[in-house]
Amino acid sequence: MLFNSNLYLIFVMAVTGLYFILPFKWRRWLLLAASFIFYMKWSVSLVVLILYVVALNYGAALGMARAERKSIKKVILWISVVGSLALLFTFKYLDFFIRSASWVLSLEGSAQYNLILPIGISFYTFQAMSYTIDVYRGTIRAEHSLLDFTLYIMFFPKLPAGPIMRASALLPELRKETKPDLERFITGAMIIAGGLIKKVVIADTVARYVDQVFTSPGNFSGATLLVASYGFALQIYCDFSGYTDIAIGTGKLLGIELMENFRAPYLSQSFREFWRRWHISLSTWLRDYLYISLGGNRQGRFRTYLNIFVTMLLGGLWHGANYTFLVWGGLHGLFLAGERWLADRRGAPKSNTIFGIWMRRLIIFHLVCLLWIFFRAHNLTDAFTVIAGIFSWTPGRSLGFYPIYLLFALISFEVFNQRRNVVSLVLRHPLLARWLLYAIFIIMLVIFSGARSQEFIYFQF
Repeated sequence: MLFNSNLYLIFVMAVTGLYFILPFKWRRWLLLAASFIFYMKWSVSLVVLILYVVALNYGAALGMARAERKSIKKVILWISVVGSLALLFTFKYLDFFIRSASWVLSLEGSAQYNLILPIGISFYTFQAMSYTIDVYRGTIRAEHSLLDFTLYIMFFPKLPAGPIMRASALLPELRKETKPDLERFITGAMIIAGGLIKKVVIADTVARYVDQVFTSPGNFSGATLLVASYGFALQIYCDFSGYTDIAIGTGKLLGIELMENFRAPYLSQSFREFWRRWHISLSTWLRDYLYISLGGNRQGRFRTYLNIFVTMLLGGLWHGANYTFLVWGGLHGLFLAGERWLADRRGAPKSNTIFGIWMRRLIIFHLVCLLWIFFRAHNLTDAFTVIAGIFSWTPGRSLGFYPIYLLFALISFEVFNQRRNVVSLVLRHPLLARWLLYAIFIIMLVIFSGARSQEFIYFQF
């Protein structure tokens, strides 16, 4: 069930209506039933995998809570972590591993299983692992309610692509009793509408340009390759943050607050700041459960730089079984480690003038766009073709420049939104002005939804 479909909007309205009609004690059961229905629109059989993750981590947490010796708790933790990662490896990386091993060993005719990648598997396995690790560390207690824990993993707005929320944050939200509130409904609906505008009007429009160029990059001019690279930066941001907005807006309708996952990332002045603003739930997960587990910054400077690099390399691999993601993650790791090295030697940047701030923003934005080429390309050969075409400014086909105008409009909006929150600003306007804006939103969605609807990019991860 796609978020950018009429069926999802009908589904959300029905669930929200029933949620506030039912007595409080039945509401979590409704959300769990809705989550099963939501996921089974993609696949009935693959729900078994989610239930496996739920049972494994629920049981492991209870086992650790009852164990008296730390050594036993560690064994239980490792069983749950290996069991969760084994599932992820089998469905996401097994064929990639076989191809890579066959290439290294010069083997021919190796078996390929071509397993279907379950929607959201990377997200719900990481969320379950964070819970079990937190129980082991003693930061939260083991959850005894199987209903609440299953809903924590399966809550439908964040199931396909996050955000990856901690149990300490989401479980209390699922348990709190809320009442219908008109202002909250309007705010939630506006957030959903904003997410749909990002996805349907911007991301899907730019996707047609980007897909055409990256399908055969050797046929296009350097200028068009550059525009397509900017276009993908715009597409992936509007696609993923648009999904997150719809998830957050859906939660708000129900009185359930989901965490912020994006904070104007293209206004970042460093790679470190970029990862504090982009896919926040994943970057904090990688920091808290991978970087710190590797030793963090506790074992000297060189080990710190290595831990940063390895964390981002594995973070890149988390996105997909392709060398392009490894290169993308590894390059982000190198830039982050390089920034840490410079900070250790020279301290923070000295210039805090408007000129200095915007120069750093422009440099980081263009480096991020350069690395997005590896993320988008089908393989490394295509990625280097795009980069070579841009820097050599090769002649070829041209498709125009409209993604640049949309990108400029988005960044202008982000700058304005940082100064004055747009949702709050709209809600302070007279009713007539607000309904006029809502009508414009609806007209835009109707016009652009007639084009080919595309699945959200991060659903494939």
